[in-house]
Amino acid sequence: MHGPMVGLRNQCPCVVIHARTVCNRHIGDAGLLHTGDTFSFQRSNTKCMGIKSLFYNVHTSKPHTIHWDSRWWWIAHVLCALFCSTVCACVLKYWVFWCAQDLQKIRQIFRLKAQGNRASFAKDDVVAYYNETTQRDYRVLQFFSGPGLHSRLCLPMPTGINAATLVQPSLLLEHIGCVRALRVLEIGCGQGACTLFLASLCPTVCFHGIDITPKHVDIAQKHKAVGSYSNVVFSLHDATELSTLEETEFDLIFGVEAMCHLDTPVKRHSFLTQAYSKLSSGGRVVLIDGFRSSLFSHASHHQQAAMRYAETGFRINAMPTKKEWVDLALDLNFQVAQDRDLTIEVLPFWELGWRFAHFLLHFAHLLQYVDLLHPRIAHTGANCLAVATTAHALRNRAAAEYGMLVLQRW
Repeated sequence: MHGPMVGLRNQCPCVVIHARTVCNRHIGDAGLLHTGDTFSFQRSNTKCMGIKSLFYNVHTSKPHTIHWDSRWWWIAHVLCALFCSTVCACVLKYWVFWCAQDLQKIRQIFRLKAQGNRASFAKDDVVAYYNETTQRDYRVLQFFSGPGLHSRLCLPMPTGINAATLVQPSLLLEHIGCVRALRVLEIGCGQGACTLFLASLCPTVCFHGIDITPKHVDIAQKHKAVGSYSNVVFSLHDATELSTLEETEFDLIFGVEAMCHLDTPVKRHSFLTQAYSKLSSGGRVVLIDGFRSSLFSHASHHQQAAMRYAETGFRINAMPTKKEWVDLALDLNFQVAQDRDLTIEVLPFWELGWRFAHFLLHFAHLLQYVDLLHPRIAHTGANCLAVATTAHALRNRAAAEYGMLVLQRW
């Protein structure tokens, strides 16, 4: 192996061994040849020959009795195209209908405005939301999809780790190796799942996870004690106050679905300015998060409302777009190292949540009274609101998108 992967192998030997094991396991299927530390792919014609033999005699190179005229191929293609376009049109028609129906019921339950709730959320609102939902709502999520407090992605090989709960951390491993990181900071570490996973794979790297929610930090500390991690620190800290951290320098700063709470230009400017001063030369800031789509202003009023409702559910004033992050980063002398769209990969997770929420919305008349029983239920209601509308906003990346943005200091 050469380049950044050498550093990743030295710092995270477990990852390289795991990746090699996975590759060796699939050598027969993919036609993968392993030679020392290098890998090369060899195209396999087995399946192609199998299909070809249906119509041609391999030994005599003469066609069987079935003859395929080029005209029939064109006719088949046209018919397939018409069929697919018809199916897509029907699905889109019903999806728009479901979106409008869901939004009507949501407004009935939560008494929201038709154009979307424009309430303003402060830091205390975000802390209260997570304090109330961490031990209750997210346990339900973790029961179905595993540990962590973020969306599940399903990426194909050769990502390396194919478990949906580990995709975001596995994407970060590449950047730990690229910059040969020795000091890593996570913004919004939550219960510490991502930080502890990376720390277990990279024992020579020092990790520091910060969060503004006291309950998150307490749980993360308990998880750290159970695993006896010596290279991890958790603390109660705000992303806009990085200058007060004891560490003077980091090689990598990242956040998984946490930077969306930097929902004003002032917060983003404060974070990136202090992050730049804390980064070593060549260090990176990695954002894996949801963003408002660059097409938001052109989206239908239903999808715009769905996005605003989702932001309300997550206690976010307005998610920034990728362009807003990039423009600010370029002004502060960052360079964009990578911009990767992951909307298609995350959409199945949110569509699954939507199906559950869509079922509950059939009981809208009951839910609007349950929401009034206890103030604490309002936070659970906010989660349901976000789950019910996020998939609508992500559809066709019209109002929202999900991806990874990597900024590098030169």
